[in-house]
Amino acid sequence: MKQYEEIAVLEQGEDGAIVSIRGEEGPFVLLGPKYLAHLETRLRAANERIAALAVTRNVEAVSALCAEMESLLKTYDDTCCKYTGGVTAAKSLADIEHEIEELRKQLSKL
Repeated sequence: MKQYEEIAVLEQGEDGAIVSIRGEEGPFVLLGPKYLAHLETRLRAANERIAALAVTRNVEAVSALCAEMESLLKTYDDTCCKYTGGVTAAKSLADIEHEIEELRKQLSKL
């Protein structure tokens, strides 16, 4: 694990912060678990919409963005599991939101 001497918070928000790390170029974005769960939920919805589109539509750019988000969220989950030994809060929240959405879809069919 890399240790940093100084991290300065440039902007603080409810869902994360933009920080500066001494010795590193440019600002960094730190996202909280709840916001990552929100992103994962949005990503699932986007992937479902992409899958439902006709093959003739051009969606490569959106698909590539979704793939990048999937990679980011998987790396976050893997890292949290490695260092904390459990499921991340973001993963748990995203799974719950996904289950609720699936139940909502099933109920709307009744």
